[in-house]
Amino acid sequence: MRARTSSGLGLAVASAISFGLSGPFARALIDAGWSSAGAVLVRIGGAAVVLLVLLAVTRPGVLAALRADGPALVVYGVLAVAGVQVAFFNAIRYLPVSVALLLEYLGPVLVIAWVWLVRRTPPGRRTVVGGLVAIAGLLLVVQVWSGGALDPAGIAWGLAAAACQASYFLLADRATRTPPTVLAGVGMTIGTAVVAVLGLLGVLPVVVTTTTAEPVVLAGHDVGWPVAATLLVVVSTVVAYLTGVAAITRIGAARGSLVALLEVVASTVASWLLLGELPGPWQLAGGVLILAGIVLTRSGPTAVAADPPPVAEAVDRPVHRSDERAPG
Repeated sequence: MRARTSSGLGLAVASAISFGLSGPFARALIDAGWSSAGAVLVRIGGAAVVLLVLLAVTRPGVLAALRADGPALVVYGVLAVAGVQVAFFNAIRYLPVSVALLLEYLGPVLVIAWVWLVRRTPPGRRTVVGGLVAIAGLLLVVQVWSGGALDPAGIAWGLAAAACQASYFLLADRATRTPPTVLAGVGMTIGTAVVAVLGLLGVLPVVVTTTTAEPVVLAGHDVGWPVAATLLVVVSTVVAYLTGVAAITRIGAARGSLVALLEVVASTVASWLLLGELPGPWQLAGGVLILAGIVLTRSGPTAVAADPPPVAEAVDRPVHRSDERAPG
């Protein structure tokens, strides 16, 4: 059990770091003329193609055996893939990005509340304390006090993003009969369809250009849009979702959602290294608190003691995220 928990935490950290890289990758494309929704569509659409090809090669015929988790897969694609993106990008229309990000990362609190109130399985004391410490660190990282007046519509969209983010952890925790690649691949396909339809309806402005006037810059070098887009698809989506769902099946939704707060730290460091956006002292202090909170959850008992053991190994943000931070 200890080895399983350790491997789960390792996967959760890898997932958080991969998601955290999505902000700089997407930002490079956005600064070159792409819209945030365009980056989202390419991200999840490209990931869907990669995962479906992987399924066709490694698990031919597996899609025919999805009846058991079929409804959960649809909800996962709509909420955990597309919903996070739509809600977050609508939130930043009304709120500073830092405030919208803070609201979205109330997701772990919703996960713990759901597990406690609905599943009747209270989290361990150290999980609760670790969660509070990590959320305090998140407050420092996003520097919520620097924003202006909060628009009620923005708050509503931000809370919707938090609910969708919570659904990512809870649905992945329960879809134990579905292999990781199937859950991520089908979820991405459904999410892509939802975002594409919203783009066609004009709800999300989708702009993707391959002839940008501005360079696509990462770490001071013009890497070109194909490199940035490939990194966004493969590293920050395929790898991030597969490792994330695999982690949740090992350590549970509550603890997994808290470790995911490390994404904010990873995004801050990646923005510094790849975009030259230096973190301030408050962000560094917040990062230390987030790491301390994760260590507390690691040293305590399993966050959700009554979570049933997974019947199958299973393995997704929200696209993150940047101002247009793309979830991730």
